[in-house]
Order: sequence, then C-alpha cells, then structure tokens
Amino acid sequence: MLDLGCGPGTLDYPTYRHLRFFGVDQYPDAASAHWPANAWLTLADAERLPFADQVFDLGLAGFVFEHFATPGAALRELSRVLKPGALLHLSIPRSNSLHDRLYRFTFKGGGHLQRYSLESFVEMVYAETAFKLEGYAPSQGGFTWLRDVPSGEYLYGLLFRSFRAWAQLGWHPLEASDYRMLFRLGDRGGYQRVDHVCAHCGTAFLDAPGQGTWQCHGCGFVNIKVPSSVTRHLSPETHV
Repeated sequence: MLDLGCGPGTLDYPTYRHLRFFGVDQYPDAASAHWPANAWLTLADAERLPFADQVFDLGLAGFVFEHFATPGAALRELSRVLKPGALLHLSIPRSNSLHDRLYRFTFKGGGHLQRYSLESFVEMVYAETAFKLEGYAPSQGGFTWLRDVPSGEYLYGLLFRSFRAWAQLGWHPLEASDYRMLFRLGDRGGYQRVDHVCAHCGTAFLDAPGQGTWQCHGCGFVNIKVPSSVTRHLSPETHV
C-alpha cells in the first residue's frame, strides 16, 4: 500500500501485518523516527514519486490534496504507480464547511492551497486519470487541530457547547465537513464535457460549430452559442 502524505503514519501499520506500507511525505515527522518492520518512509514530492509503474495494490491519500500546488500532477502519478484495478482511498475537506473555513482562518490558510467541493474534485479526478468513483461518505469534522492553538482546549470545549445549542435549532455544523471517497483505477478515462444543449428539444452535444449561434442536428432549432470561457471547465491545476 502507498500512503501518500503519510506524516507519522496514517494507519497503525503493525495492525495490518499482511500488508507492506510505503509512506511518502516531503519532510520527516518527529513521530516517525521508528517505523515498524512492515513499513518504509520515502521523502519525495507527490508530483514525482520515485517508484516504477504499476507496483502498488492499494493507495491511501488522507487530507493531502488540499495542500498540493499541482493536484492534477499528483493524481497522474498515483494512476501511474498503482496497478490496474487498484483501490485508492482518498479524503478531502469540503471548503465551504465551517470546519475548513475556521481552520483556514485560524492558521491563515494552514497550507490549504486548494478549495474543493465533491463535484469539483471528482471532475478533476475524471479529467486527469482513469480512476472511477466506487463510493463516498460525507463525514463530520473533529476540530481536533483547535487544541494546537493558544487556549485551544478552552476554545474546543466552548465550540462544542455552542454546537449543541445550534443543533437544537436544527443546524448541525459538524455535518458533511469532509468527504471520504473510494476510487478504483480503470483502463480508460471517463470525462467528457457537454458544451451545448438545445433549448428546444434538449438534445446534448459535446461540441457545436458556429460562432454566435448553432443549429441543433435533431430539431433544427437555432441556439445561442455559449462562449467557451463561460462554460465551466476544470483545468489540471485550477484552484476551485
């Protein structure tokens, strides 16, 4: 298993003695000085993994893609080093959640370079790789990082007391703070962009010729052409 952005180790590696773990991070973590017998640490960039093609059976990337300056390149590297059919467990924070907003405010960004929704992230994965989403789960935020700031324990307790009051009013700020996703590496990409939909009959086209207008091949209705700059498109390195 490849553990990308492992820090001190994302899992309790000795618990899974039947697996061999290869942790990758840019910098060594103080808590990772002594790794168990079934795990190895490699210092490397996610965009340039020092491994051969198709060598890993499983991949893990827990809350790291919000930190990458070029997430598309990191995705392409994951698709290169994982075997066809391999599973990738990946998690991201939902950028408009209270959890992520408060984290960014508290740590002035906290190294979070990217802002994702579930849709924007999956679109990027499909545009860059042949990974296919097998399942996902919204999960609540723990706010455990708040304990690392001055008076953090007091703020942590105050925050959760306020959460109980908000819940009585029908608002649950912990809900869907993060997304956990499971992808499987397929043999071909799965991304297409529907540029044009006929306003009369609803027929969709991947591309429609013409400058200011285009004519539907199905019903002949003349539609207004939407400029490509207006149509949303996620480039590999777009901050979303």
